[in-house]
Amino acid sequence: MVKSSTPVWVLLFSFMFGFEKPRVTLIGIIMVIVFGVFLTVEGETKFDMVGFVLVLVASVVSGLRWNLTQLLLQQDRLGINSPIATLYYLSPIMFVTMLFLSFVVEHPLDQFRQSEHFDNPYHVVESFGLMAIGGLLAFAMLLAEFALIKSTNTVTLSVAGISKEIVVISLSVAIYGDELTSKNILGLIVSIAGIIGYNYYKLSKSQQSNKGQYQMIPMTMSRKLED
Repeated sequence: MVKSSTPVWVLLFSFMFGFEKPRVTLIGIIMVIVFGVFLTVEGETKFDMVGFVLVLVASVVSGLRWNLTQLLLQQDRLGINSPIATLYYLSPIMFVTMLFLSFVVEHPLDQFRQSEHFDNPYHVVESFGLMAIGGLLAFAMLLAEFALIKSTNTVTLSVAGISKEIVVISLSVAIYGDELTSKNILGLIVSIAGIIGYNYYKLSKSQQSNKGQYQMIPMTMSRKLED
């Protein structure tokens, strides 16, 4: 449930960095989406304070991370204003950080020795093959996310992430037979309504911007004719 607050932190950091202007309509739409996600995942009865704090910190840091990424993508003078260049410079530090945490927390070497997925050459090839496929998909997803941030902003990425969660939940119901309560279904409907509202909001802003640009052309031309 706490993870559903991520769009709120993304929006707050967008306001702080100046990527978005505070508007009641935008805030209302994001709150509707968050409420829908909250209803969709509602049902967890066991509360753990450590887990709560960790997930909350992860949500806050996630919002900060994507806004810093947008800041990098908009800095042409740094030379990393494309998705490929950004990923090229960010990947090494991400790899080192994750590798260090993996060795400290998960002890992967011990896991390899004890895991049935690495007990013979066939399982080793199969496991590394699946990891390679997952890595390629993650690489493609990161490129798509960076390209989306470059073309739009982090709030749009956050809303797209909610759309992904809805697809994942729908697939889990269709493929694995997961059951949803009436409250969960209501949450899906509310989330979809919020996403539709956000798309309409962005479309309206785009049309207003284009309309303003088109209105400037006759005025400029008329001044030239007068000169």
